[in-house]
Amino acid sequence: MTVSTTAPPRVWRAVLLVVALCLGLSACTSAHLAAFLAEEPKHRDALSDRQLLRLRQCESSDNYQAKSANRRYFGAYQFSRATWNDVARRYYPWLEGLGPHKGSVAEQDAMARALWDERGAAPWPVCGQRVGPA
Repeated sequence: MTVSTTAPPRVWRAVLLVVALCLGLSACTSAHLAAFLAEEPKHRDALSDRQLLRLRQCESSDNYQAKSANRRYFGAYQFSRATWNDVARRYYPWLEGLGPHKGSVAEQDAMARALWDERGAAPWPVCGQRVGPA
């Protein structure tokens, strides 16, 4: 794979984060990494990094392992298991069945961006309104 060295710094950070996380997780295969790197850029513009941070801070106080008090919503973006599996099925099939709070930072961010790209703020009725402009 040839990678341009003129890519913006945030792209390099994202790629390096995904590679580091993937290498550290035994369940991650080279096929998963290739699929992730092919799919994630399609949704990157759905939310800026700043908007994603605002959503995450509102939903979970920036806690990627968060669980709601009623144990119905999980992870940084408080996905229900059903919504997580639905989004995973379409974009990141190896994440289907994984608890949302067990996804890596990059995976949770990518899943939130993919869902926002499809449905906008609707899945986050309160916090989605607080995301603001890029």
